[in-house]
Amino acid sequence: MVRRRITAFAIAIFAALGAFWCVRDMSARIRVFLEEHPPNIYAFLPILTREFTFADRTVSLTDETLPGKPATLLVRFGDTDVRVPVTIPPRHRLPGLVTHEDWLRVMLFAPRSGITMEAFEDGVRSGEIQTRLAVVSRTPPEGFDPESWGAVRKKDWTFDFWELKTDGSVEHTMLRYPTARGLKEPRPGELHENTWEFQAALLLMPNAGKKGPTRNFYGDALSAAGWRLPAAAFCGLIATVALAFAAAPAGRGGGVSWRTGGTPSPVT
Repeated sequence: MVRRRITAFAIAIFAALGAFWCVRDMSARIRVFLEEHPPNIYAFLPILTREFTFADRTVSLTDETLPGKPATLLVRFGDTDVRVPVTIPPRHRLPGLVTHEDWLRVMLFAPRSGITMEAFEDGVRSGEIQTRLAVVSRTPPEGFDPESWGAVRKKDWTFDFWELKTDGSVEHTMLRYPTARGLKEPRPGELHENTWEFQAALLLMPNAGKKGPTRNFYGDALSAAGWRLPAAAFCGLIATVALAFAAAPAGRGGGVSWRTGGTPSPVT
């Protein structure tokens, strides 16, 4: 019995040391990865008015409904016009751009790593932080009610991004809902994490905080952990089991009993 306890304690100690080494090495690797590849965190300031100024140019957004043609939102940026298809017809007529908030956002944005949101807003107001401007829309799958099945079939969503540049041009990009999971490389033409497009698209997803995209760790700090993460978990499990064997009370015949209720019941 004593020999079994000593063996179990020895296994537990070696397994704990293995888990400690894996965790320490994994932490060092993650720290180096974050220093070399700092995460990009963006802050977004929504604009709800239909006319404002950006980069010394007037920006206006006007609803267009022409006979026999789909409804559009005309975005005029200086001398450049962009027509954004209305993907979800408004249910109510509300002031400003609130009417279209189910599928569209107009946002100023900039990196926000290392500062609070209050400091970010103060920096934007003072001009210390240079912002970018984007019009972002979400398109549900065609042929489905956007409030029922269209909201459920999220893998069929597409997102359009019109960035209004300071030189007066407009850059357009369309990306699909992300489907890569785990450590798989993001598929071409899809949203992927650590980009402003991904973070902006989250603001247009219904219940994004509860039912957003499945987390993808490709190129993430967790991927730098490699085999050390499962090894640390395995060593921790071995140490726990070994300690349980070592601390288990002695049973009849000098063995280890796993009963918790005292003496065994008689067999008839």
